[in-house]
Amino acid sequence: MAAAECGEGFSEYKGLQAPINIQVAGAEYEELSNASWPTFHAKDGGCKKAYFVDKGTAWQVDYMSPRESLECTNLEMEWKGKVYALVQFHFHTMSEDTLDFQPLPLQLHMVHLAEDGSVAVVGVLIDTSSTHKFHENRFLRSVFETGFNASRMVNAPWWAKFNPYRGLLHKDAAFWHYQGSFTTPPCTMGVDFLVMQTPVQTSASHVASYRDHLMRSGKCSSYGLNNRPIQPVNGRKITTGRFMDVCPKRAAPDCGHLDPDHVRRCEEEG
Repeated sequence: MAAAECGEGFSEYKGLQAPINIQVAGAEYEELSNASWPTFHAKDGGCKKAYFVDKGTAWQVDYMSPRESLECTNLEMEWKGKVYALVQFHFHTMSEDTLDFQPLPLQLHMVHLAEDGSVAVVGVLIDTSSTHKFHENRFLRSVFETGFNASRMVNAPWWAKFNPYRGLLHKDAAFWHYQGSFTTPPCTMGVDFLVMQTPVQTSASHVASYRDHLMRSGKCSSYGLNNRPIQPVNGRKITTGRFMDVCPKRAAPDCGHLDPDHVRRCEEEG
């Protein structure tokens, strides 16, 4: 197992690190003002193609990749006076953030980048407690059924676009916010985390296939886990808020110029 890649042995990193445990039972957190609630935009409905990456340590979907000449900035988060473009999303098992010290089977991280280099990660907790196919998230099912058996460019079907916002988020959904870091070395700090409070559902078979793949890669734990252990809270502030809107019909803002080096950092460290 490559501990430096898969989440163990991080005791040398200090400060406000991620992930953390979020206390739920009996906890009361300050709520952010409405002006600090994010809006998620999807220009032209999303992106026509994405790069599916088998990293060995994780499965990842890139929307921006200088190496692959891929640059779709159609998916944007407008938050606290900045516009962030979605660079990529990837999966962790078990979940990295825990709720009352209990992990969920899976967590998805959407890694966003702003023009000034700021990074924000939207975390989606994923559960497998529902056995009814009606409750299974269709977007996650489509991603897992597309598969990560080889790193390759994938074109969206003619009737749809790649749009995790519409597939996973919804207006008025509550989230927790905290300051953290990337969860792989060099564990760069200054990353904003917005963790959606209500988990989405997927099939337990998808989680099992993911863990089997991670075990076979030889780059993760013998149990097929790629989550970093929770880090000390160190007195940091956790706040709550809600998603202002998801895929509104009004015109989307412009994220501006994104430094290719910053994009690459989000691609590799996120």
